[in-house]
Amino acid sequence: MKKTLLALTTAALLTTGIALPAEQADAAAKKKTVKYKKSTNNVGAVARSIAANRVYRYGANNSYAVDCSAFAQQVMRAVGKNVPRTTHAQMRAGKRVYSPKAGDLVFFNGGSHVGVYIGNGQMVDALNPRDGVKQRSIYYIYGTITGFYRY
Repeated sequence: MKKTLLALTTAALLTTGIALPAEQADAAAKKKTVKYKKSTNNVGAVARSIAANRVYRYGANNSYAVDCSAFAQQVMRAVGKNVPRTTHAQMRAGKRVYSPKAGDLVFFNGGSHVGVYIGNGQMVDALNPRDGVKQRSIYYIYGTITGFYRY
């Protein structure tokens, strides 16, 4: 009964546009386990798949909402790489590269933002509540590219 009530309440809130706390949204969301090939060869597909099921929320790191560094961490974990939680820790843990490849992380404005580089000048990132979590050009971000880092 409680699960049914929670599901109905969640459905009503979602259709009215009222935001749920991340914990409730996680509990209410129907989850499906997705297995990814642990390789950066398909990092674009993995990143887009994860992005499709996430919204942006500053400081969030769960199966419903993420911020930029949490998104990068989740994608990297899905392709078999372990990276820290925050952008600055991620930069310290990686090796800076000057010829980026799909699967590298790209940092902006001194480490204030990170995206998952998928090749051809494209990345998938969690930018903000308005622009969301999706694929975009690395040149979409206002400011400068700090660097590409490999793990």
